[in-house]
Amino acid sequence: MTQVPAPVDVVGGPTALRHRRHRMNRLGRRFVGATLAVLGVAIMMIAVAANAMFIEKHDLNLLMWVLVPAVLAAAMVAMLMARPVARDAKRICDAAMRVADGDLSARTGVIRNDELGEAAEMFDLMVDRLFAVERERSLMLSSISHDLRTPLASLRAAVEAIRDGVADDPDLYLVGMERQVRALSSLVDDLQLHTQLISGTLQLNRARLDLTELADESMEIVRPLAETRGIKLLLEAVERVMVDADGSQLARVIRNLLDNAIRHAPDGSVVLVQVVRNSDQVILRVHDEGLGFPADFRDRAFEPFTRADPARDTRTGTAGLGLSIARGIVAAHQGSVSIGNGPGGEVQIVLPTPPASR
Repeated sequence: MTQVPAPVDVVGGPTALRHRRHRMNRLGRRFVGATLAVLGVAIMMIAVAANAMFIEKHDLNLLMWVLVPAVLAAAMVAMLMARPVARDAKRICDAAMRVADGDLSARTGVIRNDELGEAAEMFDLMVDRLFAVERERSLMLSSISHDLRTPLASLRAAVEAIRDGVADDPDLYLVGMERQVRALSSLVDDLQLHTQLISGTLQLNRARLDLTELADESMEIVRPLAETRGIKLLLEAVERVMVDADGSQLARVIRNLLDNAIRHAPDGSVVLVQVVRNSDQVILRVHDEGLGFPADFRDRAFEPFTRADPARDTRTGTAGLGLSIARGIVAAHQGSVSIGNGPGGEVQIVLPTPPASR
């Protein structure tokens, strides 16, 4: 990450660093000054009492001999107490300046059991979240640019072939162009939905619906894709299973899981969808007979823009938003999504049972 140098003043030193050092010294002086001010008020009160003859001269002399070392000791204690406060405040200030310059690896390193320590902890937490956002932004830009490159290159090649009159079958080229346009539209839709999920603006239109019927309808939509590779889609359910959910969004989740299973299932194999109901849960599983999720990918499978295939081949996936979107939509329904242990690939959705069905 490129670092922006601090501005330099006419003397030649970094103005930001000098300004921070001055502020830390001022904090220590204020700490000592506050302590001495309290003692000064006490001395003034004693002087007033002495002038009013409330204190004997002998007692006053003794009291002053006690106050002088007390003042010196208080000033020393105040300086000792101010030093770690000033040091930790400087650490926070230095970390803030580094973050302002674009260094998101900066941390305060301050551990205290007081308000300053709490402020440092909150600052480090804020930077952690900024770092995560920056990492996701970089991953998003690189992933989108990579996933856009292939369909755009195909569209450009097809347009040039038709324009130059070298396309043997223009209609076939148009079919391919239509397929690429659909892929681009799907990517845009996924990005828009992902934005709604992370911003919390997704609106759900809940209704009581049969999850078994919804799964069957979703399977019919993706069945033509499965049949091109001889893959059978099977639904296993023994009863109607009702849920309170947004039918269109939940159907999108099921189609995403089915599409992912079909892409990774061997030719001529079976993709199984199971719908069961427990006492307080509704469970939907999508299982394929492929190799399953790689061990090093399982922990980040639901992160946006991540794929098990580092080459991001369009034949084995798209932008890497399918599982992330599935998790977001299911979480909006107060449910959860998890990966099964195999063999094969398995993703499980758990939703709460509607109150009337319990």
